[in-house]
Amino acid sequence: MNAPLVQPLYDEVQHGTWSTLYCRQRENLEDKGARLYLDALDRMDSLTEATIPRVDAMSAELGRTTGWGLVIVPGLIPVDDFFSLLADRTFCTSTWVRRPDQLDYLEEPDMFHDTFGHVPPLLDPEFAQFMQRFGEIGVALKGNDEAVLALQRLYWFFVEFGFVQENGTPKAFGAGVMSSFGETNHAWDLRQDLVRFTLEGIMSTPFTTTEIQTTYFLIEDIPGVIREMNDWFAAL
Repeated sequence: MNAPLVQPLYDEVQHGTWSTLYCRQRENLEDKGARLYLDALDRMDSLTEATIPRVDAMSAELGRTTGWGLVIVPGLIPVDDFFSLLADRTFCTSTWVRRPDQLDYLEEPDMFHDTFGHVPPLLDPEFAQFMQRFGEIGVALKGNDEAVLALQRLYWFFVEFGFVQENGTPKAFGAGVMSSFGETNHAWDLRQDLVRFTLEGIMSTPFTTTEIQTTYFLIEDIPGVIREMNDWFAAL
């Protein structure tokens, strides 16, 4: 068995880059981000602008609230492994931090995306339930490539790039939007063109990971997404 990955120590430049990213994006999101996300971020003691957070501290904080935890991975992992982790209420994060000259663009997700973008919503019981159920269904559909692709599209357009309705107003929510200054502003400029969520609509919409998004879906409520996902799974 391989030894578990250990989070490295960081230097002042890396901590400074983290602080710059956090402060700039938190201010940018104030009028654009979902309160579901922002309120969770603001109450986290283990995820702040001061220093790069420790994975074990964030994991413990999640565990005390929704029973989730974090595990360190070297980078992108196979989709089957990802589903298994989610089914076990575990999210994965890298621990490398971008350079100061990479504030606005990265080819692959770093720790800021993985934690600032993905961790806060896991404090919300409904979203935490969605993520676990999503993983359970993914595990059950192993080998069904068509169905797994449909799930990946749901993840992309909801968890990574979704908007949610709050008090009649669309607000940015997905981790790819929340963790990227440029994506936040690009998505916000397109908020009048959001596509109303339907499971069929999301699951039939292709996505690309190499270009900025042109399509964003608006989710009315998370329990509704869970119900539709369960109905879809039961009908397979």
